[in-house]
This record gives sequence, C-alpha cells and structure tokens, in this order.
Amino acid sequence: MGIALLVSGLSDGLAQSRKGLSNLENLLVDSTEHRVYYEQRLYRNPFMGLLDAAQPMAANGIQTFVPLYQGVPIAQYRLDTTVTTTILSRQERQRFAKQHPFDSRAYKFDFRLQPEFIAQFGYREQTVEAKTNLLLQSQLYLNRGLVLNWGVLFPIANHLDNQGLNVRPAPTFLNQFLALDGVNFMSLSAGLFYSDQYGVNVQYRHADLTKNWSYGLETGLTGFYFFPQNGFYYESMNNLLILADVAYRLPRHDVTIKVSGGQYLHHDRGVRLDLIRQLGNVEVGFYATKTGNGGTGGFNFAIPLAPGRIVQGQRVRLRTTEEFRWEYAYSRGYNIASRYKVGYQLDALLRQYHSRYIQDQYH
Repeated sequence: MGIALLVSGLSDGLAQSRKGLSNLENLLVDSTEHRVYYEQRLYRNPFMGLLDAAQPMAANGIQTFVPLYQGVPIAQYRLDTTVTTTILSRQERQRFAKQHPFDSRAYKFDFRLQPEFIAQFGYREQTVEAKTNLLLQSQLYLNRGLVLNWGVLFPIANHLDNQGLNVRPAPTFLNQFLALDGVNFMSLSAGLFYSDQYGVNVQYRHADLTKNWSYGLETGLTGFYFFPQNGFYYESMNNLLILADVAYRLPRHDVTIKVSGGQYLHHDRGVRLDLIRQLGNVEVGFYATKTGNGGTGGFNFAIPLAPGRIVQGQRVRLRTTEEFRWEYAYSRGYNIASRYKVGYQLDALLRQYHSRYIQDQYH
C-alpha cells in the first residue's frame, strides 16, 4: 500500500491546497486505494474535519477518508451523492499499523483553553453556589492511542467549596484508546481525573457505527484528591464505579435513548434514563435518575467554543477547547448518581462518528 506524507507525496494542484488542510494532523494518503487518513482536534463535530479533508481532495478524485482518534482509525467514509460508511476489520487495522508506524512528530504542540463551571442551588445566604476555573491543557502523544493529558488550572472564583484560589495542576492522566475490531472499542485511563477523583477507569463499548443499537460497560476505582495552597492531599481509593448501559438511536431524528445503571460513587446504586439529541455542532440531552440516595433530573449540553483556532503555526497551535459540556440537576440531593469525568465518555465520542449523523449533515 503506497502511503506518503501529504506534504511530499501529492500533486502540485493538491499541494497548493495545503492551507485548507492546515487544521489536520497525521495526514497520510494511500495512493493505491485513493484513501486519506487524517486526524483533527479542532472541531467538536468530526464532520467539519471530514470537510476540511475532502474539499481539497475533490480535484484529485479522492473520495474515501478514514478519520483517526489518537492515531487509531475509527471507520471509513466514502463521499459521493451520499455517504457510505464502512466498518474497518481487525486485519485492516493491523495492516495500517504495520505499514504506518506511529510518529509523534505528525502532531502539533496543541494547547487549548477550557473553561470549567460548576454550579448548584445553595441556600438563602448564597442562592447559587458556583466555582469557575480556566484550564490551559495539552496532550503528549506517546504511542498509537496512548496520550498523556496535562495542563495548568487557573482559578477565577469559588463560592462552592473550601478549595483555595491557588494555581495548580489541571487533571493529569494517561489515556489509551483502543479499537479491538470494527465494532468493539475501549478507553483505559489512569491518573488525576476531573471532579477531584484519582485512580483508574476502564470503558468498553460495542458500537457498530452503521447500526442503531449499542451497549457498554464502565468501571473504575478512585479516591479523593485535593491541592491545598502548599502540597498535595489524597485519600485511599475506595470509590468503586460499575455501570452498564444500552442505547438505541432513532435513525430519523438523531435522538439516542440510553438506559444505564449500576453503582455510582459513594456506593450509590440506581438507574438513569437519557434522551440525547444531536443538532449539527451541538448536543442537547435530558435525563432522569433514581438511586438509593434519591431521585433527580435535569438537562445537559455540549457545544463548541468560539473562536476555535486562536494562533497556529506549523508546529504549535493555541485554541479554545473543542467542546464545553455542562449538566444541570433539578434537585441537589446528596451525591445522587455522582460520577467523575476522564476527558471523554466513550459512547459520546463514538456517537459523533455514527453513519447517520454524518449523512444527515452531508449535502
């Protein structure tokens, strides 16, 4: 298979279109199969990255594209009058890995600004209790699928807890993304997570990106950690998280119905129902949950943040985060179905690459 770096292996006409490809990384062309591999970290919506790759390639007759995530191929998309999505077999993935050794130099030094806002209804003296931080984050690509997430947290205001306004490390953790075959994926994480939990987390998902049903499992063992003004405080890992879910996608409306349940943090056990609607670059959801600690409901959303790319050179880029995700609970309660974040949820990531979601945006 003839794979060449784009900067050196393409025609003059396509080389003149490099400006339109500058948002993409690890960009490769299979000259035998007329197929392009690429990765993008700028957009929340992977369809925008697909357009960045496809538009300059049209003049060269290339219509088949394989987006990568942390260097791992997701699926194959062929753009014609419609979008044809093809699942990649285990053998195809192994052949790609063998013929294209991982090279961390194919990625920019990418820094992103991510706001963090945590809020809940308080008491009469403090109607809304909230904490606001700004995170400067980056990723160090160590191997195919293996990334170190790290950064610095700058506190802005805190009317929620007793955390001081001291500059401190942002969540820092290793993440290994795995595609076992065409429909089975895993995410393995270890380190300091969001929501002040450290430890290990494992996510598995069976998701055929051309089908409507999917299901998954998640487990983790974590403990509380805290950065005081000086030093580092942590407790033993005694929070066991075990969750299972099944989801069905309503194909004509980009709505996913997801039922999940198991043990949340603080030994709280129960179930949760989510209704999730994908609307182009935005995702909106409503949920209800009932556990041993009580019941509640609310809404959540995930949106891209302007302006996106702020400054970009050939090797370095500063941008806003590709996604701001926030959830509101109607009833505060006491640790009702509480959990932590590890950078991305596997089901939310794969949902963005579903064939129907891509097709509905293609005109």
